[in-house]
Amino acid sequence: MPDMPPATQKDVEWAYYLWNSLATGNGRWVLPNVGAYVRTGVKQLTLREIHFSKPQNNEFGQSVFDNHHWIMTLADNIGWEIMEDVVLATDNEGEEVNIPTELIGMVSMCADRCGAVFRVEEMSPAQQYVKIQDSLSCPCCGREHAVEPDLKGVYVVVDDRGFVLNESRREKEEEEEE
Repeated sequence: MPDMPPATQKDVEWAYYLWNSLATGNGRWVLPNVGAYVRTGVKQLTLREIHFSKPQNNEFGQSVFDNHHWIMTLADNIGWEIMEDVVLATDNEGEEVNIPTELIGMVSMCADRCGAVFRVEEMSPAQQYVKIQDSLSCPCCGREHAVEPDLKGVYVVVDDRGFVLNESRREKEEEEEE
């Protein structure tokens, strides 16, 4: 995680006045490129919407979640608490993230045995999700029809450690052959 700038006095004052002006229960604040927070208590904000479910680093190498964690640190400075109870997540195109409740806990792997493992998990702001395309392409190796049809259109967590290890092994073998 890249270092975020420390909160300045101006940041603290801004947060104090903005957050205290929100109505408890339905006061909503949208942090661009992160999501929507709702004031859920006297000194409590809850992240309810994630607007970019797949973290992409900005020009400073910071992701959506780095910014969310910076807000959590800022809240600590003024005695507020930041909770996470996401009810809506959208992808980079604004499409709602599809994670069917009945599939949560499902684990699958690339049919072409590239080493990729796919898990269907509940929405969490600390997790990166990838949508399984209609072609059922593996997000790691790109081969079509390599993902179970039940996962078509579903956002999954991709564990690419096996894929990375396989690629590394292949590269070493190619180097040795030369």
